[in-house]
Amino acid sequence: MVSRRLQEYVRREFPDEEADAVIARLGTLDLANAEKQSLERIQAAVVLLTHGEMERLEESVRIAERDWRDALVWSGLGQPNWPRRLDTVLGAHESS
Repeated sequence: MVSRRLQEYVRREFPDEEADAVIARLGTLDLANAEKQSLERIQAAVVLLTHGEMERLEESVRIAERDWRDALVWSGLGQPNWPRRLDTVLGAHESS
């Protein structure tokens, strides 16, 4: 599952014809030993590592699937302030 705000971010960053493929790929990440981590955070890290370039998607996925911690650090989401950074990048969570 890919959060709504991450889907919206992907649709802003990628051309229409690529956005659906990016979102679908995020939904198939194989993240060993990441059960207790925020899936949205790791998926967002993958997207941030692409810099909006489809050509970088699979390399970003490989980084996350090899060691998701590297993806977090290299994307700027590896510090304790990551929730605030994620809100800044994706927009704040909507109230329910």
